Amino acid sequence: MSSIEYHYPVIGRKGTGGVFDRLPIETLEKDHPYQFSLFILAFAVIQQRPDALQVVEEPAGTFMEIGSIHGRPFIEWAGDRNKYTPTDYSPTDKKDTDPVPARFGGYCNHGAVVFPTWHRPYVMLLEQSIGNIADQLAHDIEAKNPHECGVWVKAAKELRFPYWDWAEKDVSENGLPPVLYEDKVEIVVAGGQKQIVDNPLSFFSFVDGIPSDFGDETLRTGQVAYFSKWHRTYRYAASSPNPEGSNVDQLQKAFKAGAKDLRSKVAQLFVVNNDENPALAWDEFSNHTTQSKREMDNFNSGSLEGVHDAVHMLAGGIGHMSAPDYAGFDPLFFLHHSNVDRLLALWEWCYAEYWMENGYEINGKSYPWTQQLGTYAQVYNAQLLPDGPLQPFRTEQGDYWTSSQARFLHTDAYPKYYSYPEFAGIKVDRAAMSSDERALARKKIAAYYGFDPQTTAQQVAAPAWTQLPVPDKDHPSVPADHAVIPEYRTFAVHVKLLEHAFNGSYSFQLYHKGKDDSASQLIGTVAVFARPDHSPCKACTLRREAGTVIHGIIPIPPALIESIMKSNADGETVATFDQTLAHIKGEFFGKIVDTTGSELARAEGGLEVPQVPNHQTTSRNATPIEISLVSTAVAEHGQDKDRPVYICDWQHHDGVFSAGWQATHPVAA
Repeated sequence: MSSIEYHYPVIGRKGTGGVFDRLPIETLEKDHPYQFSLFILAFAVIQQRPDALQVVEEPAGTFMEIGSIHGRPFIEWAGDRNKYTPTDYSPTDKKDTDPVPARFGGYCNHGAVVFPTWHRPYVMLLEQSIGNIADQLAHDIEAKNPHECGVWVKAAKELRFPYWDWAEKDVSENGLPPVLYEDKVEIVVAGGQKQIVDNPLSFFSFVDGIPSDFGDETLRTGQVAYFSKWHRTYRYAASSPNPEGSNVDQLQKAFKAGAKDLRSKVAQLFVVNNDENPALAWDEFSNHTTQSKREMDNFNSGSLEGVHDAVHMLAGGIGHMSAPDYAGFDPLFFLHHSNVDRLLALWEWCYAEYWMENGYEINGKSYPWTQQLGTYAQVYNAQLLPDGPLQPFRTEQGDYWTSSQARFLHTDAYPKYYSYPEFAGIKVDRAAMSSDERALARKKIAAYYGFDPQTTAQQVAAPAWTQLPVPDKDHPSVPADHAVIPEYRTFAVHVKLLEHAFNGSYSFQLYHKGKDDSASQLIGTVAVFARPDHSPCKACTLRREAGTVIHGIIPIPPALIESIMKSNADGETVATFDQTLAHIKGEFFGKIVDTTGSELARAEGGLEVPQVPNHQTTSRNATPIEISLVSTAVAEHGQDKDRPVYICDWQHHDGVFSAGWQATHPVAA
């Protein structure tokens, strides 16, 4: 309970004269030098760096305060001090710390339908804080340099928080841009001079000391993230209380290896058909637990949160980004979430009718959305509604933001004062004029990120494609005005993992075997972005075994399917569909890895693989719930080939790893 009530409203960049675009960080640095300089200088100010310019700042707008909203330390945010705490959360109450998994502790909503909407005002808060400081800096510069009047103030008003598109085409070759990891950066200062300054995007230092509830986290492999001793944030740090710095080589290697999978996952978000149940479609898109889903309901399009999870894992290693309690302190967190918000803006523009509503309905019975584990501001299983509060973010009127207010960026929506650059013909601050416009745009987005079955179907040549079954034109799954693309299916691996299986974050990795192990190729990953267990009690173990299930997909590149078909062709007979499915599974192997990439368990695909001996198998808790191969036929519009394809008949082809999982580290046994 607080004795003083104080609220700092999240209003974004209100009062700056209009709506301006959040730009890619590379574009901001290259093409907008004054905005970029103000961004770097202002970010350094709110990080309270010792060498930062001295500017009056709002206590609730410091980076330490904003970063702590996401997790530790589990205290009220300075911008929402209340006389009466609206939750029964207590850091000393065992109901909130035992049994595991305990409630998340931070305000953040994960694994819930409000995951995308909650993070929208969160990024706006940082945008607002940096922008307010940029305004002050710009006025000071122009006051001291009258010949530059109209340059700096204009740049400050137009400045919006940038994003990094980690699914852009060049990431597989270049990884992160240097501005996101180099400790120094060049900016323009008054008079047009260039100056090298400390880069606030590379790490954040806990200048007022490490909070008392920061604790070291020991991975199951024995490596330690020394959060109680690290005075700054790290990415891929050494397991040491005093690492030399982030391991940029490992960071870059991880993103280059995972980039193509990220692109495929983003593409899949935009291939959801336009006639799905609105609430169910929003559920699957918005979060990785899909509360409403039964087996027959899954669209196998993946979720925005699932892609988000993968980026956290790629960015972290032993470090802050892969640990939910500490991720908000890494500056990269917000450039990542700005891109997540950009994808939300594109998706809600394309699928304007899909929404959480007041719950979902199955067989005539209504069910509410809930926040299963609770948050700092929500009790366990609190109901989530479109007009429910998104604590701790308040509007200018003093009420909490709601998901309904967070929805959309167009002129009729609740004002947010930012947009994104035009993409695939979409300007998200302008509502679509028709359903046709939305449909054409989502096809362009899917194609940009790599999903273009009409083109791909014309390029494949292996004879085995001719044996793939597709529904005929009269099948109920095929719309009357569509025709199925013959001899073609798109494949994916559907993954279900226990969230609390390995004392924190971990991943499933799918590999193509190649001709030998040295030629193996990472196909894709499903990440589990989870907080650690802190209780060894037996009741906690039982709770974990019955705990939350994370859903994810790994799209299989058509070129890989083509290669597998060709490599298994015998030259005389054409493989049947069942044989092709067996060939595909036989070319895969899987790993369970921790945040460092250390292997915990392994499985081999294929019918000829011997069963894993009982004494070597993974424990029930460590074994993936499901790793299955799925596929679907695709139909195109009969008259207009530029319209989006229609996903027809998702089929489940059973498990990939029927021989079982081998524990390759004792923690998985």
